[in-house]
Amino acid sequence: MKYSLLVFLMCFTVFSYSQETENDSTYITSFKHKIMLKANINTQTESYSIQNNDTENFSLTANNNFKFTLSANYEFLGISIGFSPKARNLPYKTSFQDIKVNLFIKQWIQNIQYRRVRGFYRDGEILEGMQEEFPNFKTISWNGATSYVMNPNFSLKHVLYNTEWQRKSAGSLIPSLRYGYQRISDYVLDDKEVQNFYNLSIASDYYYTWVLEKNWFVTPSISPAIGVRFTNYALGDINEQNTLFTTALDLGLYFGYTSPDFVAGANFNFDSKASNAKSKTNIISDRSYAKLYFGYRFNAPKSAKRSVDWLKEKVKKK
Repeated sequence: MKYSLLVFLMCFTVFSYSQETENDSTYITSFKHKIMLKANINTQTESYSIQNNDTENFSLTANNNFKFTLSANYEFLGISIGFSPKARNLPYKTSFQDIKVNLFIKQWIQNIQYRRVRGFYRDGEILEGMQEEFPNFKTISWNGATSYVMNPNFSLKHVLYNTEWQRKSAGSLIPSLRYGYQRISDYVLDDKEVQNFYNLSIASDYYYTWVLEKNWFVTPSISPAIGVRFTNYALGDINEQNTLFTTALDLGLYFGYTSPDFVAGANFNFDSKASNAKSKTNIISDRSYAKLYFGYRFNAPKSAKRSVDWLKEKVKKK
């Protein structure tokens, strides 16, 4: 049933797409020649469901209730770095790294992400006033996504990266190919437990931006996806491999303020993921989180402009 629902939603977003296809310069103002510096804070947590035996499972959560991200976008390149402070209410900490690189090439957007999290605690179980710690539980992932904005009068760069300004209301279907590798490891007694996940999925994203009173906007989004996951589990002499079919449904609501120099806003997201079978460790599905951001645009220094122009010339010659 859940697979039928996801396929229906993907087909619905395709067949309901009826936006303009001719480029109209009055819809979007570009700020790609300015540097956009942005800071945000979000409440998304890292959680996993652990299969302890055939009948029991429990959840692990990273000790970082808030994450901070600093990003810079200029011309066709964007870079962001995420980190998380130690929570004061727990005696141990989580090591967290999140680095993203974004490439903007006309209506194409390419994302590459490296993420590393180490240090988790067990949800719900408190012994002698302390939650059980899993300091060696670690996850490393490399993820990528290739997306194409079908309507040239809709700016996904305005909604997600703030390098453009959507001046008139518009929406677009955005087909996306997502792929990634994730490694989860821990120690069980003296043996190292390792799981490898190879993910591939296709998504049919749809965004629509309503422009309100020139500077304000509201953008809802829906993103159904289906895919396949290849897993490998190793512990001592045990080695298991599985092929799983996956589904995902992401819902988003974005709103904010845009001007030539300043941007600010908030995002609300709900993510639901599922697979047709359980592995030893699964990402917990049905998560909602919020993000607040603010940013400032300014003219690029001559040194940055020269470097980007030099890179453009090198790319053109190849």
